[in-house]
Amino acid sequence: MDGVQKSLADLGYTDVGLDDNWQACGTGENGTQFHDTAGNPLVNKSLFPDFKEMTDHGHSLGLSVGWYGNNCICHETSTDQEKFYAGDVNALVQYGFDGIKLDGCGAQLDLELYYNLINATGRPVTIENCHWGNQGKLDFQPTLDYCPFNFYRSSGDVAATYTSVLRNLASVTRYAQAGLSRPGCWAYPDMLEVGCEHGIEISQYYLSIFRSLV
Repeated sequence: MDGVQKSLADLGYTDVGLDDNWQACGTGENGTQFHDTAGNPLVNKSLFPDFKEMTDHGHSLGLSVGWYGNNCICHETSTDQEKFYAGDVNALVQYGFDGIKLDGCGAQLDLELYYNLINATGRPVTIENCHWGNQGKLDFQPTLDYCPFNFYRSSGDVAATYTSVLRNLASVTRYAQAGLSRPGCWAYPDMLEVGCEHGIEISQYYLSIFRSLV
């Protein structure tokens, strides 16, 4: 632009997020997949040797850095005790993350507990409720006067097709009309798929996980 090199951050895209597969899958204790007995999440150090160094680097570039919990790949099935929520939140703060995406695949489905524990740390953290919209027992929607997250999914996963994008966009309408999508508590229709050859297959994979949980 005008001969000056620009980045996406210069255009206002300053939020980055680490999604699934950061965990040391299969190294958990007492039947867990990636938590120790104290409730702490176990990180794949060969892929991510130092989360704090990573977030510090992001902050030095003027970026906010998000994390991912209640994971879908190698999901937990026996971590619904409070110590596992507390372990995740302590790690979130220790590593310096600014936000967290909370998915619906593992056993930790209590978003209000996450909300309370995160707020008790005093660290401002953006909370994303990724429980896929109105889908049975995984549904966790706000009310007109209560919203223990900053934005929440209004639909299932989007696929890399035009019709899927339109269908997901339309899912926001009923929340907006009911006053449930508002500043600080936004409904959102998943991400926009760009250049994703296997978008449909990925959506079907996560749908199969959801069906196994309900």
